[in-house]
Amino acid sequence: MPKPSLVLASGLAVAVALAAIPAHAQVPVPPPQKHSCEHPGDHPGRLASDQARRGWNKAATGFLECLKKFVRDQEAAAKPYNDAAKVHIDAGNAAVVEYNESAKSFTEQQDKATK
Repeated sequence: MPKPSLVLASGLAVAVALAAIPAHAQVPVPPPQKHSCEHPGDHPGRLASDQARRGWNKAATGFLECLKKFVRDQEAAAKPYNDAAKVHIDAGNAAVVEYNESAKSFTEQQDKATK
């Protein structure tokens, strides 16, 4: 278990490192869109004419295809923001790994010195 002074010092070092990161201007993100796909309504039932059932099947398929296209379009619109954020996420994750490895190493060194 890490010594309290070591944990405090490590926590302070992380806080100082985070405070030193320059603040970047926020990139304006457009508001989320609502799809304009037309829902086919309820299935006409087994007693409906073949034409009504075929029409509903066509409308249902069109609705699902429209939703898939909407999702692809939203993913494409979000990609530049996700790509830009990935650099910072990766840097943060690397710092967490370094922090954990360093805290473990410091604790081991401290334990070894007290034996």
